[in-house]
Amino acid sequence: MPFQDQDYVVMRGGQILAIHGHCHPPEHLVGELVFVPSATGDYSFFGTPYRKAYVAGGRGTSERDREHIRFPTGTCFDHAHPFSAKSLVPVSQIDLHLSAAVDPRAEAAPGSFLYEYAEAHLTELTRILGDAMPKTPLGLTGSARLLLKDRAVQSMHDYDVVFTGGPQSVGLIARRLTDYGQVHKEARLHEHGKGWRIRLRTSAGILCPFFRYSSPADAPISGLTAAQTLLQTVTVSGRVIEDAHSAYLPTLLAIVPERTSVSLPGEVDQRLLVLVSHMRDRGDFFIGDRGTFTGALCHLGTPLGDLQVLSVVDGSDSTLDTPPWQHY
Repeated sequence: MPFQDQDYVVMRGGQILAIHGHCHPPEHLVGELVFVPSATGDYSFFGTPYRKAYVAGGRGTSERDREHIRFPTGTCFDHAHPFSAKSLVPVSQIDLHLSAAVDPRAEAAPGSFLYEYAEAHLTELTRILGDAMPKTPLGLTGSARLLLKDRAVQSMHDYDVVFTGGPQSVGLIARRLTDYGQVHKEARLHEHGKGWRIRLRTSAGILCPFFRYSSPADAPISGLTAAQTLLQTVTVSGRVIEDAHSAYLPTLLAIVPERTSVSLPGEVDQRLLVLVSHMRDRGDFFIGDRGTFTGALCHLGTPLGDLQVLSVVDGSDSTLDTPPWQHY
């Protein structure tokens, strides 16, 4: 089975990575180091204690400061700004692949906490999404995926559901989730210092959706062939004018720049692509919203043409300036 966004892989050294995005160097994977073996860890997977790799002192660390595993790939990924806060690992170093394309109701033990937890969340999703609910089974990532067959599990912070689809169907789902939070104040989630538009509180618990392309070729930077940093630190505030890829990882938006920290080249001063490589803003931005982004202006080469993008890698470097919930 091919590796896809939000799948998990276990390295030979026991480290667990979440695969990120749909753009990878040949024979390598881009991902985030999420769990590492630790005798004092609070998690247990496959009979081994683990700790979260991106938490220090009880708080999440910035993407730049997180632990990484980076093998040289001999490609532009080694220096490309959008991947500077990611791990790069050879496929040859992987011992186990756990696909997110799994129906938890088919894999979890009937009657177990995780089976009932999945059933409750999927029932709520069906109610919330209505006719936008996919007919095919939804996937699962996060800790629940790693613990899916563990009957000892009795609690879970959230349910990390995975939708697979093209920009049109995914955009509709993201909008339905956001609209539900607009109307139902009790469903709005404030966590980690922000309001989340597509994450919801329901009677089943906290719902945390992820989206991946049904065809990886639809990912805007799929097949990346070249990368060059043009300007190192640029801050831009502007209005979103294109949001077809706003729910995916990485998030791609087009904005009209309204305020900039430096003069932008003529070809992007009226329409600027913003590529957000961290996961904290997926689904936050829709057409008409305003945001502020800090990153590096980059030239990226792809099989479908060259792009100039503002590459944002850290969660603290992008802000939704429009209130997440309006009019209600």
